Amino acid sequence: MVDGIDKIDILIHQLSQLEGDLHRLTGDRQDLARAEVQSVRVEIVDLLIEALDEGDVSARRGAAYGLSKLPDSKAVGLLIRALEDEDDSVRSWASEALGEIRDESSLEHLVKALRDENPYVAYNITRAIMKFPKGQVVEAVSCALEITDRNTRRRAAKLLGELRHKKSVSRLSALLSDPDPAVRYEAVEALRKIGDIKVLGRLISCLGDESVDVRYGAIQALRALGDERAVKPLVRICLENEDLRSYALEAIRELCGDGSTKPVLEALDEIQALVCQVSHRVLTLREKFTRRASS
Repeated sequence: MVDGIDKIDILIHQLSQLEGDLHRLTGDRQDLARAEVQSVRVEIVDLLIEALDEGDVSARRGAAYGLSKLPDSKAVGLLIRALEDEDDSVRSWASEALGEIRDESSLEHLVKALRDENPYVAYNITRAIMKFPKGQVVEAVSCALEITDRNTRRRAAKLLGELRHKKSVSRLSALLSDPDPAVRYEAVEALRKIGDIKVLGRLISCLGDESVDVRYGAIQALRALGDERAVKPLVRICLENEDLRSYALEAIRELCGDGSTKPVLEALDEIQALVCQVSHRVLTLREKFTRRASS
């Protein structure tokens, strides 16, 4: 496979050199040379398309890779089909090629392909989608938030966060009740990046989520929003949740200033002292009960 891709790389490099050297020619010589180079390019693309359509796994890998470097709209149909190929590398290179071509008809297929189980392939699919015009991407990806596949919802939410599209806030907010914690986390992260204060209440409610990742994400989102209404629930996290305490303290410090965590730390000391006092009283009562029972 590597040898095949290396050979294609050499071929593409040579073609690029020929195309780059055209400026050295003038007049009819340049026009003739340009036509010949274009003819060679068309021939190479046609061979790659044929290999992608009819070749074995190794040939399909090389062909998909080659088309990602020599993108051509006439390959769109086969590249869309290649998104369903059994081979991870073929799917990955095919998505990259479609991202380079940016044919609008392929966008919905790339969004559907977000369900891919291979995270590396899904990453390349995401990168390909991001190369399309923002308006097209937002429309296509927003619809994917309602797809039953968890991977698609999770990756679609992350994409909308990367795009920082405020019109997606309501749909992302709905995902905060998604049954899958990974989807809820990506929704929280996306809302953090978008930074719309209207979701403050929903993010505060996420501090009580059963998933520690979602609770952590909510703390960071509230920290980013910078609204003082988040202080009280963050203090509660400091007092009640040791695992997330340091993150909540940092959020309070950023919201209210360097000295703002002192009352929280003092309250924690008081709670610790109270725990010791109550424990001592409980143990004292236990000893009395034990002596009474044994007499």
